[in-house]
Amino acid sequence: MRYAIEARGIKKIYKGATVLQPLDLSIPAGGVFGLLGPNGAGKTTLMKIIAGLVRPEEGELFIFGQNAAERTTTLKRLVGLVPQDNNLEREFTVREALTMYGRLFGVEALSETVEATIARFELEDMQSKTIRSLSGGMMRRVLIARSLMPNPELLLLDEPTVGLDPDVRQGIWDIISSLSAEGKTIIFTTHYMEEAVKLCNRIAIFREGSLVVSETKEKLQQRIGNGADDLEKLFIRLSRGGDL
Repeated sequence: MRYAIEARGIKKIYKGATVLQPLDLSIPAGGVFGLLGPNGAGKTTLMKIIAGLVRPEEGELFIFGQNAAERTTTLKRLVGLVPQDNNLEREFTVREALTMYGRLFGVEALSETVEATIARFELEDMQSKTIRSLSGGMMRRVLIARSLMPNPELLLLDEPTVGLDPDVRQGIWDIISSLSAEGKTIIFTTHYMEEAVKLCNRIAIFREGSLVVSETKEKLQQRIGNGADDLEKLFIRLSRGGDL
């Protein structure tokens, strides 16, 4: 089996506190992997380590078989990150934001790639608008579009639909599903159980920096039931220190 992520004994300490316990986790390439857990459980820390924004104190991380400690240009292009907070340049237009990001990552055929990205994400009507003028949902769409400019194989989405209206959230779900159908590997964090049940092939639940469970959705549903309510009950039980 080909793995997108292989974490071996990954540990992170921040200001004297262990925020990620020694972690062993393998994520197969392809499909959608959901990271669930309460605030402070270690989900975002793990995402930042995978994205190369944070270095662990211990352990090894391999991304599509490449040692993440090396952080080669090729490796950087394999991973796209959509952060929870909007870090787009607010004075840029949508087109300028995409173009600048493409230049930073050395995207070939940049002009054509920008045009294709604008068309793919239906940004034609707002390509000349500044980022600051966009709604939260459209900013999220632009963030996802930007992350895909280098055509990464792995896309990290940190709370991609938090605070969005249900219809906008559905649009983001459609984007995630279409990327998965193309063979991309998607890892995302979420607090929405419906989102996890609808989109994920595999689900991991974290608590206090530790991995509590990592299963295919089917195996997890065999234990707890098929619905979002069943997963939410498990989530709450594990968050409070209970067991499977």
